[in-house]
Amino acid sequence: MRRLSFLAVALAATVCGANAQLSLATLTGGTNQGNVGGGIYFDLQINTTVTITQIDFLCGANTVAGTGVLGVWLGPSTYLGNVTNAALWTSVATATTTVGPSLVANGVLNTPIALGPGNYGVALNSSAFNHGYTNGLTCSSTTIPGSCSNSLFSNAQMTLRAGAAQNAFLTGSVFTPRVFNGVIRYSLGGTPIAVAAWEAFGKGCYGYYRSFYELFPNPASLNVGTGFAVGAIRLGLTPQGYQVTQSSTPLSTPLSAPLAVTTSLQTFSAAASLPNGMPFGIAHPLNGSIVSAPDLEVATTGYIVPAPATTAASATVSNTAFLTGVPRWAVHWKNMNPLVAGGSMYIEQNQTTGAIEVTWQTIADTGFTTTSTFQAAFFPGGDVEYRWGAMSTNGGGGYPVLIGWTEGGGALDPGTREITTTLPFSTQLVDNQPLTLASSGRPVLGSTVQLITTGIPASTLGGAFSLGIVGNPAGLPLAAINMPGCFAYHELLATVTIPMAPPQNQFPLQVPNLTVLNGQRLFGQSISVSPGFNPTGVLTSNGLRLTLGSL
Repeated sequence: MRRLSFLAVALAATVCGANAQLSLATLTGGTNQGNVGGGIYFDLQINTTVTITQIDFLCGANTVAGTGVLGVWLGPSTYLGNVTNAALWTSVATATTTVGPSLVANGVLNTPIALGPGNYGVALNSSAFNHGYTNGLTCSSTTIPGSCSNSLFSNAQMTLRAGAAQNAFLTGSVFTPRVFNGVIRYSLGGTPIAVAAWEAFGKGCYGYYRSFYELFPNPASLNVGTGFAVGAIRLGLTPQGYQVTQSSTPLSTPLSAPLAVTTSLQTFSAAASLPNGMPFGIAHPLNGSIVSAPDLEVATTGYIVPAPATTAASATVSNTAFLTGVPRWAVHWKNMNPLVAGGSMYIEQNQTTGAIEVTWQTIADTGFTTTSTFQAAFFPGGDVEYRWGAMSTNGGGGYPVLIGWTEGGGALDPGTREITTTLPFSTQLVDNQPLTLASSGRPVLGSTVQLITTGIPASTLGGAFSLGIVGNPAGLPLAAINMPGCFAYHELLATVTIPMAPPQNQFPLQVPNLTVLNGQRLFGQSISVSPGFNPTGVLTSNGLRLTLGSL
C-alpha cells in the first residue's frame, strides 16, 4: 500500500508537470514609452506546440491608473516590413486588467492561444494605457534583425526576437529596435489555431528608380560617419543616373567666414554666398535627362535643392515629402537648429579640387544639445560627395533622419535601403515599377481572395500565375535562361495561363472551406510575357506566401 501511494504521487506529479505553467521573460524597467493606443511588435519562433495563457506587460510612465485592455494580434511570419498594413493582421485574444504608471500588468488572456511549431509575427495593442519598452541595441549589418544582445530571448519551447513600436497601432512611423518588456506565460500542448495570413517576399523584375534613400526612424541606428561603417559616399554622375559608391575623402576644413544664420529654418543661395558667384553649373538627372542647375539652395536642415526649384528649410522629415517634393540632395535631413550650441554653416569653393563644398559644422539637434558635422561637395563634372564626421544619434519620434537623392515630383518609391551594406548601386533616369504580386486579403477558409499583379509593362502580351507548396525564400536566379535579375520563389506545382494587360491583373483564388487545409501554405508568383526587358521576354514577380486558416 505504501509503495502504491508513492506511485500515485509520482504519477500525479507527472500529470501536473505536463500542464505546468512555463514562462519566457524579456526585460524589465523600460527606457522609453509609446502613446496610448500604440503598438509593440516582435517575432515568435515556436519549437513545440504551446498554449499561451497570459502576457504580462510593462505600462508606460504616462499610463493613468485604472483598467486597460491589451489586444493580441497575429499576422504574417514576421512583423518586419508588415506593421503598416493592418489588413495583414487579425485579433486573437484580449486581456482586461489593472494598469498604472510603470506597472507590470498581469494580462490573463480571455482566449488562450495555442500555437504549433512555426514563426509568427505578434502585435500587441494598448487601450487605456501606453506601452513601456526598452530601446534595443542597434544590430550590425550582418546580424539577423532582432538578434542583438538585448533583443533575443529564448528557451527550449520558443524564441522571441524584438522588435519595433508605433505610436498608432499598425500605422505611421515605425520605431526600431524596441524591445517588449514583460513575460509570456504558457503551458505545453494544445490544439493550434490556424490564422490565415499572407506576405510578399523577394522582388520582381525589373525595378528602376530615380531616387534612393535611407530613412532612420530611430537615429540611434545611424550607420554613417565617425565610428560607423561608411564615412563618405560618392554619387558619380553617368548618362544613366548616379552610380553610388563608397568614398574615402575626409571632410575639408572650412576656410571662409561662416554664413549669417539668423533663424533656425533658413536657406542660402550658393551663388550669392560665393565671392564670385557659381563657377560652374551643377549637372544632375531630371525628367529623363541630365540638366544643369545655375544655383544651389542650401537648407539649414541638412539638404540642398538645385535651382530653379526652391523650398523652405523643412524640419519635417518623411519619405513621402522627399519623393513628392522638389529635387533634393539629402545629406543629413533632420530637425536641426544651427542657432543652438554655436553651429556654423559654410559655402565655399575648394581651391584644390574646384568643388563647391557645403559644410554643416556642429549643428545641434532641435530639442537636444548633441551636434552633427557633415559636408556635401559638388564637382564640375556633376559628381557629388556626402561626407559625415561626428554625428548625433539622438532623436526618434519626431526626429528621424533621411539620407539620399531624389528628383521629387512624385518619383516612384524604391523603399528605404541600408546604404552601408548595399554599395555600390545605381539610380536610373526613369522609374519603372517591378512586376509586383499581392493579395487582396487574408486567405480564410471558404473565402475568395484576389491575387493582384501590378507593374505590368505596356509591352505585355500575356501571362500566367504559378502555385507551389514549397517556397524558396532566397529565390532561384534565372540568369541562366536569359532572365538576369529575375528569380523563381517556389517549386512549381501548377500554372494557370491568364490574360495579363496593364496596368494590373486580378486572379481569383477560391479557398475551400475544408478544415484539413488549416495551416496549409501556398506560394504564388506572377509571370508576364513582356518583350524588351531581357532576351527571353519574360518577367517574374516577387513571391507570395499564403497561409490558409479558419481565423
